[in-house]
Amino acid sequence: SRWQVGRWVSAEGRADEDEMASGSAASANAVEMADGSAAGVHAVEMAGGSEARTVEENGLTVVADVHAPPSASKPRKDGDPLPSWSEMSTADKVAYLRTEVLLGIVIACAQVPESVSFAFLAHVRPTVAIHAAWILGLVCALFGGRPGMIHGASGAFAAVIAGFLPKPDSLGGSGDGVELLFPSVMLAGVLMGVVTVGGGARFITMIPESVMVGFANGLAIVIGRAQLHPFGHTTSEGAMEWKEGAELGFMILIMFVSMAIMEFVPKLPFAYAKLVPSSLLAVVVAVALEQTIRAAGFRTDTIGDIAEFSKESRFPIPFFIDDHYDMSVLRRSGALMVIVEQGIMLCLVGVVESLLTTEVVTEIVKTPADHNAVLWSLGAANAISGFLGGMGGNAMIALSQINGLSGGRGRIAPATTALCVMGVVMGAYPLLNTVPVSALTGVMLVVVIHTFRWSSLPYIASAVLSSELRARCRWGKHHLPVKVDRWDALVAVTVTTVTVTNNLVYAVGVGVVLAAIRFAWDASHRLHVTSELRTDRGGNKVKVYAARGHLFFANAMRFQKWFDPDGDPQNVQLLLEDEELDLSAQTALVKLQLEYSSRVKVLTISTGLRSTPVAIPVKLQGRVIATPTEAKLRDIRVES
Repeated sequence: SRWQVGRWVSAEGRADEDEMASGSAASANAVEMADGSAAGVHAVEMAGGSEARTVEENGLTVVADVHAPPSASKPRKDGDPLPSWSEMSTADKVAYLRTEVLLGIVIACAQVPESVSFAFLAHVRPTVAIHAAWILGLVCALFGGRPGMIHGASGAFAAVIAGFLPKPDSLGGSGDGVELLFPSVMLAGVLMGVVTVGGGARFITMIPESVMVGFANGLAIVIGRAQLHPFGHTTSEGAMEWKEGAELGFMILIMFVSMAIMEFVPKLPFAYAKLVPSSLLAVVVAVALEQTIRAAGFRTDTIGDIAEFSKESRFPIPFFIDDHYDMSVLRRSGALMVIVEQGIMLCLVGVVESLLTTEVVTEIVKTPADHNAVLWSLGAANAISGFLGGMGGNAMIALSQINGLSGGRGRIAPATTALCVMGVVMGAYPLLNTVPVSALTGVMLVVVIHTFRWSSLPYIASAVLSSELRARCRWGKHHLPVKVDRWDALVAVTVTTVTVTNNLVYAVGVGVVLAAIRFAWDASHRLHVTSELRTDRGGNKVKVYAARGHLFFANAMRFQKWFDPDGDPQNVQLLLEDEELDLSAQTALVKLQLEYSSRVKVLTISTGLRSTPVAIPVKLQGRVIATPTEAKLRDIRVES
């Protein structure tokens, strides 16, 4: 075993061991990650004879020193949580801090360009997203967010905001009515606190996988479609007017170079290719290309050309004293409704994506999470972000996965990421102004590629084919899924479509409703009633019905078809498996009781399907009902 990126791991296979100057050995070329996948690991001899390894995941490279394990009576297993700080040795503390800080710096290199791209998607100035990124990240990292989880301006938030803000007149500006965004973000933060108090976190389990597949695919399409805007502008007639000539050609060149570096450089079989984060390398190369192009007399747009970072914008200030905004917009007719609607949408999106990300990170790091603390900190962070002119945000699932799979376990890595982003916008903003916009497009398209659930395509394709055709569709070792659930495929496609055409909140709502309808339909057909004719101690015939399954609204209307009031004897017993009955089930029992009462027969109802049933009479209290219309639920008493 070795101490690898903040936790113990066991090597799947040992390579040739080279003794290092420090006496430790370089051992593994493959390490099993927390989710069972294998991450590439390469040993590099560092100055001083120590050993370093690089772990590549989702286009990012994480560098971490490997130290010989401290003396312990029992080695820790891969995926075990870290011991408490007081239980860690000095060497362990140094390794843990080094790993967390390195991870924070690396992830910040990816978060900065992503945040700028999300600003373009949301139709706001880049500073609105950058400030939101570090405010959310810092507040959530220090005050209750899940350890190991990264927060910031997100694509889901940007997609919702884009539905309320029109496109700006020029790329890099803010859409008309952006002043309404900040109160909406503050309201979303307050509503997140309300959701926490109401215990809303537990309802995250109601979202099925088919909805999440549609959510991811729709979000990827929305983000990908937004990357076309830097290559043209919308005319007053609403048509897209594309750039032309050398400028368009150079923009496409920079975009593809950035994509290639982001995606393929970490996969090269050379250790030095993994020493620099691929996202940072892509931006650096793009800047160099842009300077070369400008030296030749050509140019493409950079961040500084369309939305320059300056001394005036490097510090966040309350939005209502910012000269960029017109507070009279808040007095427009209908402004309050827009704020409320947008705030609710942002709250729902933030809660859903953050809780889902919490579950993903928990599965990776194997330590418990406090969902209420996650939502409290998220709500506070959004309230502060909106007050200071930020677009808000939530947990970022891709960056959180990278952090967790690379060994991030505590709050130090997320806090370091936030501080690095803050340092960039406050101190290194002149460097941001030199980054070509087309480079950001390339980086985001790689994010889109990894966000889209490509495995869902063959599943959806199988759903429209017969079982015979599925079995025939084979290409070597590849084949379509043989067993598919057509309803799940329909849910995934519907959620994707609604996400693209409307917004994420409606899409998730529609998906959950469709999944609930399907479950209710299936559950309604699991109710079965059997009957048996018995004789009691007095020699009288008794008909006993046993209802197995759940009687509820979906099958209550056809419940009476199992009974024969005309042919049944004087005494009838009904044994129900479930004791919990909704209003539809109670109404169905009232109607059944009336059928037997009108024939002067006695129906006794028991619950729990006891082997020796205890009679729980469901009867009309001393009244004779002539017609069913006179029966009311208040006339029914259930005695136990």
